[in-house]
Amino acid sequence: MNYKRFRNEETRTSVLSGVRSGTEEAWGRFFDIYAGYVYGLARRAGMSVPDADEIVQTVFSGLSAPGGFDGYERGKGSFRSWLRRRVEWRIVDKRRTRASAFPQPTEEEIDFDAIPAPPEAAGPDDADWMEAARDEALRRLRESSAPEHFAIFHASVVEELPTESVMNIYHVSRDNLYQIRKRMKSTFAKLLVQALGDIDAPLLP
Repeated sequence: MNYKRFRNEETRTSVLSGVRSGTEEAWGRFFDIYAGYVYGLARRAGMSVPDADEIVQTVFSGLSAPGGFDGYERGKGSFRSWLRRRVEWRIVDKRRTRASAFPQPTEEEIDFDAIPAPPEAAGPDDADWMEAARDEALRRLRESSAPEHFAIFHASVVEELPTESVMNIYHVSRDNLYQIRKRMKSTFAKLLVQALGDIDAPLLP
């Protein structure tokens, strides 16, 4: 199952209200990029929707606390692997706190095979990570493009509307539509490569 980006505005607001350093805008951007990845990992590990939501809150609240990024050095390792490990810890904690009526599992008993492998080996979490990069690349494309051209690209390529529909909505000829789409797809491909690199070595908020 493909878990879509995390879009619980109540959780987002709760997390940002607890930010202790940095700007709320910077933390908002950080949350929007990575929350879907954290949520996807939790759901793939068997967490319910409410529990996965709570893990998102716990992970980001911990990151926003003093020392929240201890152990991560930009440029000296994969942020994806570092963040994934924090999610794994929260999953273990969540399972332990819910085990009052059952024998408490040890970390060795947790089935981490249900959690996607780190980026060095392809795993199911690649879809969540790629979606985070894709959304960031789309944001950059929107900011650097003419509004009408971005709208045409989004309708034609992202929403996959029929060509005739896009032509009628934006009053463009078929040739113009193809030219805009080709140019925007080329730019988007470059931005996607950049975004994939940037989100795995982020400037922390």
